[in-house]
Amino acid sequence: MNPQLTVRDSVGEITITYEEMCKYHGKDFLGGVALAFKVLELAFRMLMDGQVPERSRLRLVLGFSPPGVVDGLEYATRAFSQHRVIIDPHIGIGPKSVTGTYYFEVHHGSKRIAMWLKEGLLPEDFFDLARKGLAGIATADELKRWHDHKVELGRVIIGKDPTEVLEIGEIAERGLPLFLPG
Repeated sequence: MNPQLTVRDSVGEITITYEEMCKYHGKDFLGGVALAFKVLELAFRMLMDGQVPERSRLRLVLGFSPPGVVDGLEYATRAFSQHRVIIDPHIGIGPKSVTGTYYFEVHHGSKRIAMWLKEGLLPEDFFDLARKGLAGIATADELKRWHDHKVELGRVIIGKDPTEVLEIGEIAERGLPLFLPG
């Protein structure tokens, strides 16, 4: 199984596989890569009515920015390198992470969808291990457990329908416009 997404770029349609996203990222935050894939899979399904999205029209709002999520979304959308992403760790929707919330918005022109990670998908000790790992104070055993969790999350998440991974809801309210028209 190698799920795929399709986007349209200036050169035509491009098929992006989950395997390619993983290669682009590396081998550590595979749960995040799988989550990024599922975010786009659900957004394309809900927003595009069977049409292929224009890569350059995709804009993102994220409640956090861990490496696997960032790399997966960047590989498929180029939103980070083309400055079409906003990261707001204070968005209060969705489960808390070490660096914000598991909240995602995908915009394509005037169409948009908000989603967040369903409760209960992460192992009980995931956040404790992540905090220690990111702070550089985890033991070798803790680092291995954290890595194993991330790899296993990638395997589990990619095998699920995105509606089993993500809740869909209202766009988070903010006082300022998100993006310039265009």
